[in-house]
Amino acid sequence: MKTTKFIIAIAFVLWCALPTAAQQSIGISIAGRITDPEGAGLAGAIVTLYSRTRPAERVATTTDDTGTYRFERLADGEYIIEAEAAGFNRSAARVLRVERARASTIDIPLEIAGVREQVVVTASDTPQTIDETSKAITVVSRREIEERDEFYIAEALRTVPGLRVRQLGNPGALTSIRTRGLRNQDTAVLIDGQRLRDAAAPQGDASGLIGSLAVTDVSRIEVLRGSGSSLYGTNAIGGVINIITDEGGGRTRGSVLAEGGSLGTFRGQAQLAGGLGTADRIIYSAGVSHFNITRGVDGDDRSRNTSGQGRILFRLTPTTTFSARLYAANSFLQLNESPDIIGNLPANGIVSAVPLAPEELRRFERGTPRASLNIGAATFIPSANDPDDSQATRFFSGIFTFAGRPTEDFGYSLSFQTLDSKRTTREGSNGVGSFEPRGGSRRSEANGLVQTFNARTDFRLGQSNFITALYEFEIENYLSNSFPVNPANNSSVDVTQRSSAVFIQDQLRFFEDRLQLSAGFRAQFFNLRQPRLSADSPFTGLTFSAPPNAYTGDGSVAYFLPSTNTKLRAHIGNGYRAPSLFERFGPSFNSFTGRFGTFGDPRLRPERSIAFDAGVDQSAFNNRLRASATYFYTRLQETIGFGSVPQPDPFGRIFGGYNNTRGGLARGFELSATAAPSRTLDLFAAYTYTNADERTPNDGVIRSLATPDHQFSFVATQRFGRRVLLNFDLLATSDYLAPLFRSVSPFEQRIYRFDGIVKADLGGSYTLPVDERRAIRFFGKVDNLFNRRYFEDGFRTAGRTARAGAMFSF
Repeated sequence: MKTTKFIIAIAFVLWCALPTAAQQSIGISIAGRITDPEGAGLAGAIVTLYSRTRPAERVATTTDDTGTYRFERLADGEYIIEAEAAGFNRSAARVLRVERARASTIDIPLEIAGVREQVVVTASDTPQTIDETSKAITVVSRREIEERDEFYIAEALRTVPGLRVRQLGNPGALTSIRTRGLRNQDTAVLIDGQRLRDAAAPQGDASGLIGSLAVTDVSRIEVLRGSGSSLYGTNAIGGVINIITDEGGGRTRGSVLAEGGSLGTFRGQAQLAGGLGTADRIIYSAGVSHFNITRGVDGDDRSRNTSGQGRILFRLTPTTTFSARLYAANSFLQLNESPDIIGNLPANGIVSAVPLAPEELRRFERGTPRASLNIGAATFIPSANDPDDSQATRFFSGIFTFAGRPTEDFGYSLSFQTLDSKRTTREGSNGVGSFEPRGGSRRSEANGLVQTFNARTDFRLGQSNFITALYEFEIENYLSNSFPVNPANNSSVDVTQRSSAVFIQDQLRFFEDRLQLSAGFRAQFFNLRQPRLSADSPFTGLTFSAPPNAYTGDGSVAYFLPSTNTKLRAHIGNGYRAPSLFERFGPSFNSFTGRFGTFGDPRLRPERSIAFDAGVDQSAFNNRLRASATYFYTRLQETIGFGSVPQPDPFGRIFGGYNNTRGGLARGFELSATAAPSRTLDLFAAYTYTNADERTPNDGVIRSLATPDHQFSFVATQRFGRRVLLNFDLLATSDYLAPLFRSVSPFEQRIYRFDGIVKADLGGSYTLPVDERRAIRFFGKVDNLFNRRYFEDGFRTAGRTARAGAMFSF
């Protein structure tokens, strides 16, 4: 109640300040022309304007038939402007200052050749040009996603250096992303700068939602590699993925897409964006997509996803805005059995992964006992079909932001986010697994709710010192309901936790912005409410304490040498991850007794880490080549793991549970290069070496699981005129380790060595202009061009597949 009154009071004071703020600015304008290399105006080009001090204050417009654009009703201050148009590279970002009662004119020529420039906001939570960032960051643009015809966000990130994307089956299957050899939960996911996570997930992260993130209304994706906990809180130990949606503005524009192909695949998509009123007083964008697979990898792997995104911004005065954003998804996935151990294995050591032959796997799926299979040299059973196991996932994220800038040197914003997620898993008795429910079915529901309020201010001290301060209040709730075959054994857990955080960051610029310094600090405090539990819960009657306070710091430096176009940078920071509510109170199911117990331990301590990286960025040949090299080192000082627990355990966890472990170490280096050797050819290549170890051996193995030592990616885009385009991308990794479990007696876990992944895709498109603003693009793509067979942790993946479609844009 006190918090609600506090929020209302702040909102009232700021609302009363609106008339004063409006009087302090008469509405400045910026105008100009976007031209091609011959100086002709480009109709329909998109021009984006970023407020230098606030990432939320970004607006866009489109050029008219003569290539002219115009922004009006702007506040005093410093801005970054960039432009893009179909068939041309994005312009170099330009910094400009506008002052009261003065109109600014800036013309921007677009080139066909050259490395694409970007403005980024994730590195410091404020807009920066790529030459100003002091951290390792990669941008995947909307144009790149379209050229590669990617369905899902995770697929678009496969080529990013330092990232390991795992997809356990066909598109839409369970997906995880690892950064720099760390774990799934060490990468935070944001939507327009706000956290996306599932409070009911085992680690309270976004892993359970990543597979549902379809490409719908995306402007670009920014990937920060390195610690981001001081900026973005929990789950940002290894890095941050920020999905930035289309900002809208300008003339009404949009597209409609339809596509289909192998695996029984169909995709439909529609997008719309524009502005309303004089000087775009209202700016909007929206997108919806539907993806459906009717057959999948084994012919019975149905998957579907319906997603929607939207944004609307009201420019109340030249200095104040109110915006609302939403991102929602509803997905269904048919699950398979987990891979299983088979055959006579060596007594100890790492096992070479040899799959059961496809014809024998089909016999196994039809009910042939293991003892009757022709095993041969096989050491594992790939994921077998399960006709009646499924998972339904939905989430809704709504963000409301009120932002104002009464003066050029002072700004504020208030935002509220609600994030509601639900996962429903159903297990029938028709599968071939050893732990199928007999005599019926079971269902489990995991509901997560996160509500976050942010109050933020930023102010400039002189020309070179910019300070940001933030207060954050968050409530998260985890509700689990489990329904086994016997209703008498139903179980539920309902836990709520509150936290408050304060954050401050200072950014400094010296020597004509060649030297960039940044330092940040975050403190977070937790408050746990008494959980509501089933009567038979092992926690019933106990009292619990909240997790300890968390303190994180972050520092980075970059120096740009204009004479050689070289940037030197370094970044250090410590990270933390609070134990999730599932890790503290999550239930477990005993297939032998048909009853529920617990995996959780309310006494868990937070995870802590320290990370450092240093690198050099180099551009050459009139910006036709940009190369980057980074060394990284991350030490996980204390982590939370799942395994056996000392006996006797006060919570009765005889089959294992969560406990604090000794952490691990990941180090290596990343190399990447982007080149435009000709006006029609773009090239990108990246290589990552990762040496990741765990301090607590897993079956005698200290090497981190699911992380290959070597990973290489390559993308080539060749244009033939303005209409024809070919795109080729390749991902190749060295072998990697993964654990498998034997589900029949003698029960055991062993570490397997799987062959590396080699996957190449080839796509092409032809654009047929209808007029200056409308066009039809016909496209097609072949996935896994070389038909390489590979497994992700023992799960089968698709061989060569093909699809084709068309998009009408206006």
